[in-house]
Amino acid sequence: MFHPLYIDFIKTRTGPGYPKNDGKQTPMRGHPVFIAQHATATCCRGCIQKWYGIKKGRELSDPEIRVPVELIKRWIEG
Repeated sequence: MFHPLYIDFIKTRTGPGYPKNDGKQTPMRGHPVFIAQHATATCCRGCIQKWYGIKKGRELSDPEIRVPVELIKRWIEG
C-alpha cells in the first residue's frame, strides 16, 4: 500500500505537465520525502523525463505516479 502523503507530493509537485517552479519545486530538506525525491530523481519533471523517459507537458497518469511513489517508499524504508 502506498502512503497517501507520498502520492500527494508526487501528484501536486511533479504530477502536472508543467508544475509551478519546475526544477525548483522540491526543497532539498525539510521532509524525508523531499530528500527521497532528490535521491530517486523524482524531484522535478526534468529529472523524471531524463531518468524515466516520461516527457514533460502532460499530467502523470495514476500508473506513472505509482513508480516514483514506490521508489520513494523503498528509499525511505531502506
